[in-house]
Formats: sequence, structure tokens, C-alpha cells
Amino acid sequence: MLTWYQWLILGVVPPLILSLYFLKLRRVPLEVPSTYLWTKTVEDMHVNSIWQRLRKNLLLWLQLLVVLILMIACLRPGCTGEELAGDRFIFLVDKSASMSATDTKTGITRLEEAKNQIYTLIDRMKSSDAAMVISFSDTEGVDQSYTKNKGTLKRKVKSIEATQQGSDLNRALIAATGLANPGRTSDKFSNTDVQVADALAATMFIFSDGAIKNVSKYAPGELTTIYQPVGAVTPVSNIGITTFSVNDQLDTGGSVEAFVRLQNSGFEPKTVGVSLFIGDQLTDADTVTIPGREISEDNLSLGANDRLADIDQSPPGGLSLKFDLTTVAAVLESAAPIRFKIDEPDEYLLDNEAFCVLNPARLTNILVVTDYNPALKLASSTDRLKKIANIEFAERKFLEDKEYQTNAALGVYDLVIFDQCSPKTMPACNTVFFAALPPGDDWKFTKDLEITPIIYTNSSHPVMFDVQMQSVSILNGQLIEGPKGNTSLVESIDGPVVAIGPRSGFEDIVVGFPMILYEEDGDTPYNTDWHKKPSFPFFMQNIIRTLGSGARFNSLRANRPGNSVKIKPRYPYEEIDVKNPKGRNQSIKQQPNKTFVYNQAEETGIYSVSEKGSKEVDQLFAVNLLDRLESDIAVRDELKLGYEAIKGNPTREPARRDFWTLLAFFALAALTLEWIVYNRRVFI
Repeated sequence: MLTWYQWLILGVVPPLILSLYFLKLRRVPLEVPSTYLWTKTVEDMHVNSIWQRLRKNLLLWLQLLVVLILMIACLRPGCTGEELAGDRFIFLVDKSASMSATDTKTGITRLEEAKNQIYTLIDRMKSSDAAMVISFSDTEGVDQSYTKNKGTLKRKVKSIEATQQGSDLNRALIAATGLANPGRTSDKFSNTDVQVADALAATMFIFSDGAIKNVSKYAPGELTTIYQPVGAVTPVSNIGITTFSVNDQLDTGGSVEAFVRLQNSGFEPKTVGVSLFIGDQLTDADTVTIPGREISEDNLSLGANDRLADIDQSPPGGLSLKFDLTTVAAVLESAAPIRFKIDEPDEYLLDNEAFCVLNPARLTNILVVTDYNPALKLASSTDRLKKIANIEFAERKFLEDKEYQTNAALGVYDLVIFDQCSPKTMPACNTVFFAALPPGDDWKFTKDLEITPIIYTNSSHPVMFDVQMQSVSILNGQLIEGPKGNTSLVESIDGPVVAIGPRSGFEDIVVGFPMILYEEDGDTPYNTDWHKKPSFPFFMQNIIRTLGSGARFNSLRANRPGNSVKIKPRYPYEEIDVKNPKGRNQSIKQQPNKTFVYNQAEETGIYSVSEKGSKEVDQLFAVNLLDRLESDIAVRDELKLGYEAIKGNPTREPARRDFWTLLAFFALAALTLEWIVYNRRVFI
């Protein structure tokens, strides 16, 4: 504020302005030939005096207003406000599917509410502060690197859009902590360990509803982490679809059924109507009641707000439904989209619909290359497998025929089984090798075995479902070493004897022992008693159903939004069109392995595949959220990062907010207006 003598000088200004308007102008006598024409001038000279009566004058009031505003500004008016603690900030914004919920106080989405909170924090940054923006769902992206420009930060935050994906904070935390805690690097030439950059302390704000996957490890280092919960404090009774699938007809004795799982994230039971559509036709409808979240005896007396802390300990309520589609499937001639819908809208709509595809019967094409193997032929020719596969047998010399080489290159076969033989080049499909290796250096036999007992089978892999081999005896075999990413399926005391490995979009299985032995005298004794066990037919059935895609009615696996989708058309197209649920087309060229990869499955719904330029649909596939975590939209009051639980807690410190700059602006505006008025009077 000003000192007493400065106030005294400033206080004299208004009286001086007023005195100027009280004073009269002193007239100068003027001689003229005739006074008749100057009557008015003569009259003014007669009444001339020092003072005059004050008249209304806009200029006077504007001048006094300018001085008054300046005097008030010198008093430094203000109020107690808040400012951000620190000088470097990282804003992590959750843009997963659950952030589309509209349970906020103003009815906007959680993401928009998070943006508004970030705008406020940006406004409270000092001019010397710097901040960056990172958005995340299943993936993360640095939307804006460190900058002091508040306008740029706000524009980047505004451009963040919600996705239909799940929420994984791990990679976003790695990006954020890496900026605040630069790692170390090793110089291989000098064997020295040097620091990449100095660690700079920063404050990280995480704007989320807390519905994120577990963060197993978290080392904040120089990073201070703040969790800002976004959404309604009171748990919302959201009903969402978390499972939607169609069974394999072989598993149910001929019936085709659709299975649905509904989840209630609230504490109270809720009744909703549900509908099932095949194409655009309503097939079934019902009204169901889904129980609410389980309430323990300890929180029965608590209010809704108090129960919020028990969200993680209380699993959501759920209800399973089943719909019979056997009659529809029996007359199905082409792939049909299936849609399940919750009729009642709520605050979160992305999980109110789910999609699936019901495909008609298609016999998978299997080629078995063997000279003589009765066990392999018998296990591949069961009535059960004949319902799902067209199995062709050929001798080993067939590999030299042009017919095989053409069909293998074009991907005509879905699966080829090689019995003690190998092709010159791998076919464009999945394969199984008995006592042989695929061409190339990816697979190796590392050790000869004799009388090999089995000690382990990987029952978690679908190929080994219901396959028990601990009682199987093997006379001669070999240990297997597969390519990077291979999985051991069967192991002996010395190591793996059956393994599966990836190959450019396909999978190959290598069995390290033969079923029979081809001897020089023509005898073919058995090398194992596996063919006598029930596990061998199960193994062959699992191979054909898993690697050959052999299912009587195959419901294509639902993909998640944001994931890549591998497409294998029925015919060897060189280029295909994929149409998304909104009708937008994208052309994709064929990969070297005769498949196509679609990377734009960002939305839930039904996608169609056709040859480029053709209107005939080759196949359909579905993309669904189906995420129990995202459908449980109750806001978590704390965020668990590793072993640390972080509660929502602001870090803004009290600070004085002055208004003198705003008053100075008003004074300048008033002074500008006074100048305009003055000039208008002069020219008038």
C-alpha cells in the first residue's frame, strides 16, 4: 500500500479535477465592425466571472472514475485462494470406458469433469511452473511434454477423448516415473555406469475413478503422487454385461446356447428388461432382477457414502442367463450377428450391449501325411471329428506333388499333421509334427531318450484339456528345444518332449517321439502305448478343434476394443475391406503368412470382412468390452499402487489472490472511454 504522503498527493487529484469544471473561461475583448452579428459573444462577455455552476458532464465522471479505480487498486484488494505446491506437474488422465459414465453432479461425463478439474489446476499454476499431460486406457500416450504455456496445456487436455477400452495404469506410470527419475545407462566400451539426467522432483495428479488393473510394482522416487477421484461419491447401481458367448455344439449334445452374465455394481437389487436379437429380429426378451453388491454385517448400518470404502472388499452382484438358439442355428446358412441388450438406460451405456457372431457349420480342412500309422488314422477318423473336419490322408511322397505345394501356399488347409516327415517349406497354416522337425533352425532335438517316463502335462493349455499322460510309456524319444515364446506341453524327467511354438501368426506342435517305428524289414512296432489310452483321441480332438478351428457352430471369439484382430478369409484374397459398426471401410493387404491384421477395432459392435471392392460378406467378427472392472463403476476412494494405498487428497496451499491487476485494467478501459468521448466532443 502507499505511504501517508503518497495518499495525500493522490487525494488532491479529485478536487483539482472538480475545480477545473467550476472555473469559467476568461474572455478576451475583441473589436469588430458591427456587434449585431456578435450578440451572443457580447452576452457571454457580460456574464464572465471566475466561478460557474457545476453542470452535468460525462468527462468529469469518467475522470473521477479513473482516479477512484486507481485509488482502490492501491489498496490491494484480494481474497484467500489456493495455489499448486511445486513447480513441475504431470497430469495423468484416465480415458478408459468407465470414464464415460455420467454420474457427476452436473451430468457431464467423468472425463469432462476431470478435464474441468485440470483446467482449474492449470489456472492456479505460477507463470514459472511447467506441466505435462499423459492420457491412458489400455495404452498410454504423452499428449503434451513439459511446457509453461497454459494455453497449450488446456488445448491438449481438451483434445483427449474417451475410449471403449479397459484401464491399465502400469505403462502410464512407467512413462511418468521415467521422466521424474531418469534411469542409468551402461557404457559398454568403458564399463562405466553414468546417470542419464538429473532426477527432477515433480507432482503427479492421477484423475481416475479408480477402476484400474492392479499395479504390482511402483517406485515413485522423486515423484509425489496425488489421486483425484472423479465421479459420484454415492455408489451407482449400474447394470452391465460382462460375459456373452455362444457354446460349441459338440459340448452340449447338439444344442446351441447363448450365455450372458449381468453385473450389478450397486448395493440394491435392480430389475431390468433384456432383449436378444439375431440380425435385426427380436428372438427373446425377459425381465430379470440382478442382486446388488454383497454387504457385510459390519456395514449394514452404514450409509451409502460410508460404504464406499468397502467397494474393493464387496464383490458386485451378478446373474447368469441362458438362451436356446438350436432352432435358429439349424436353419442358419450364413454368419449371423447376435446382439444382447439391456433395455433400461443408466449412467453408463457402453456395457448395455454385447455382440457375438453365430457362424454356420464349416468343415475344417485337415491333411494327415503318413505312410502307415493305424493309431493316427483311427484317432483322426472318429465320428465326432467327422462332424467338424474334412480329414484327408496322404503318403509322405505327396509332399513333392504340385497339388500339395499349391494348396499349402494358398492356405487351403487349416491344419497339416506330419508323421515322421517334413516339407521343404512350411504351409500357410498350423501344423503338428510327430518325430520330425519343421524346416529351419527354430526347432531342435537336443538329446536322445530311452524308456522315457512322463512327469508333467500342461493341462492349462487347450490342446492338453483332459489329456493325462502320466501313465504313458515311451521307448524312444528326443528332447525338444523350440523357438522363442514356445510352451512346453508334456515333459519327461529330462525335459520337454511335446511343445508348441508361434510362427508368423500360426502355431506349430512338435512331438518328440514317434507312435510307431518304420524298420528296414518292413515291421512297424509301436514305440509307445499312448494309442491305447483315452488321452490320445482327446489329444487329436483338441488339436483339430484348437489349431484347425474345428467347431460345428463356431462363435468367433469376441475381441477387445483397441486390440489387433487376425483375419483369415475363406478364400486367398490379396486385399480385403473391413467395415466397422459405423460403416467406415478400411482396406488391408495380405501379410506374408496369408493372413490379415486389422488394427482399427476401436469400437464395440459387429465388423464385416469382404474382398476389396466386393459387397459379398466373407465373415463377421465381434468386438466387445466385457470387462467386469470397467462395469463396476463405483468410484474408489483410494488408489493402490504396488504396496502403497493413495487416498484422494488435494495438495493446494492457501495463497492470497490480488485483484489490483483487474482493477488496473478497468481503469485503463475507463481512461480509453474518456479519451473517445473527449475527441467526439471536439470534432462535433
